[in-house]
Amino acid sequence: MQKCQQIRQAASWIELLSTMKARPKLVGILQSSPPLAKQLLTYCHVKGLSSFGKANRINTQLMAETIAASACDSLICDREHYETLFHVLHHHPQKMTVILNQEIKLPDWCCQFHNHNFLCQQDLD
Repeated sequence: MQKCQQIRQAASWIELLSTMKARPKLVGILQSSPPLAKQLLTYCHVKGLSSFGKANRINTQLMAETIAASACDSLICDREHYETLFHVLHHHPQKMTVILNQEIKLPDWCCQFHNHNFLCQQDLD
């Protein structure tokens, strides 16, 4: 997907989260594109959602453990961060909303994590 299209969708993802019945307590932004991550963080701020972005040089296991131990209940994740995402999903017993912002349809592996709610681009339509 084009970076400009991802940035346009950023507002839609945050709008979707902010209007959910169970409003997110903490939104994690796992994005490899700094402009997109900044845009998502800005939209979260505008909508009054607490959020954090991934530090650049952080160990994948440490990041996953930090997210799993936090109040994070929503993640917006790109493909480059699936390794971290898998660690989080295996260690996070509470239900999470996970937005796979680069996926048009949900990947097959999502059914392995039935405790979590996955969203992809087709959910914006």
